[in-house]
Amino acid sequence: MSTAASGVLTRHDLGVDLALAAAQAALAESRRRGYPRFAVAVTNRAGHLLVLLKSDDGGPHLVDSARRKAATAASMNARTSKASKAIDERSGEPDPHLVYLNDILIVGGGVPIHAGDELVGAIGVAGSPGSVHAEECADAGIAAIAESLS
Repeated sequence: MSTAASGVLTRHDLGVDLALAAAQAALAESRRRGYPRFAVAVTNRAGHLLVLLKSDDGGPHLVDSARRKAATAASMNARTSKASKAIDERSGEPDPHLVYLNDILIVGGGVPIHAGDELVGAIGVAGSPGSVHAEECADAGIAAIAESLS
């Protein structure tokens, strides 16, 4: 992101075509691993939804979880697993103020997407047997579009 002398900002955002490619790659990785109930969401840098995919057997809670993980990763510009780990190490209880923030979900599976050093979007994955596996599927989605991000 750069700042012009006039105060107008220049930012980059993930486009819907790359978002769809990342989501499809994450979904493919989930299927390859044998996870039958799965959802993946991709947002732009502001956490606004671009793409949302759900496996045939995925429940509605997975849709909400994937979307919120992506929005949280975009908002924090950090992996949601990092925040989750910090909470676990501190007390095991989230800050009570975090509970009341809309769309925040501090559970592993949300990963920011960068073009160089700039945040351009995020991906959230839900439905794997553990958040570390959700994050691995999200990473596979990002890896599928990595060449286009450079």
